[in-house]
Amino acid sequence: MKTGARDVVHTSIDEKQYPVRLAVKGLVRGSEEDLKGVRIEGDLKGKTPYYLTYEVTNTGRSQIPRAYEVFRNLALTGTDWAPGTQVSVSASNLCADSTPETLTPGGSYTSCGMYMLPKDVGALTVTHTMGRGLITPAKQVAAWPVDGGLDTASKEMAKMGDTIAVRWDAGSKEGGVLELPATLKSLRKGKPADLNGLGLKLNDEQKLRTPYYVTISYRNPGKSSLYAATLGSSVRLLTQGAQQLGGVPAELLDEPGITACPTDNASTIPPAGSITQCTIHLAADGDAPAAVGFHDAGEDGLTGWRVSTS
Repeated sequence: MKTGARDVVHTSIDEKQYPVRLAVKGLVRGSEEDLKGVRIEGDLKGKTPYYLTYEVTNTGRSQIPRAYEVFRNLALTGTDWAPGTQVSVSASNLCADSTPETLTPGGSYTSCGMYMLPKDVGALTVTHTMGRGLITPAKQVAAWPVDGGLDTASKEMAKMGDTIAVRWDAGSKEGGVLELPATLKSLRKGKPADLNGLGLKLNDEQKLRTPYYVTISYRNPGKSSLYAATLGSSVRLLTQGAQQLGGVPAELLDEPGITACPTDNASTIPPAGSITQCTIHLAADGDAPAAVGFHDAGEDGLTGWRVSTS
């Protein structure tokens, strides 16, 4: 995997911030045999352990209390685009936690943390994020990609322009979960200034994020009209920094909209008809799209398309 140091901001559990240099040293895939004698409960049973070795250096002027909290801001995302589960147990000598209680200015430590991923899922990316959210992206994303992870995560995905079936919950009155043919028409990169004057309620930091516009058309294969206003809530922009960014449907804005984000004004799809919708996704500095996903109703995973940005 790609290793090396990044200057990031550690956010403690009490929301205080400390500048640190974070170096990822290596990631090792373990096996179920490693955990013999370790009590593993619930949905972690049968999953595969991964051991992350990392180094933290305090580059600020203040002592960092509870230095072990730095690991809380680290994540290992699997090739299913879902984050692995951090665990507090260590597997004998394979992953020794050597985190100090506090870290003085200029001080450093090397430690190991463990994650669990489903055994049929590979590792995609190690990331450190400062702040996170579905609609509001992380303020800062530092990524250490795993070799071959992105190719593995996207190889089963369709190409832009292909039509695939997505599973959408239309509600009990509309027939429940339906399969709709969907086509990714475009992914366009915008500018922060595009969002000025629109109906998005953004704070000063969010206004600096880069907007991306995802345009998808959906066809109604049934014999009755479908109310489709909620389709956009299932769309995700999947980034190279392993973020899943939900979007704001363009039709919900108070203004006419953005030319790079065309959307139909209609909220229903007639029988055998189609509708085109655009969603706006805000990406953190230094991050970039890798795929567009649709969160299938009743499924854990995502259906999606590999992308290039226009």
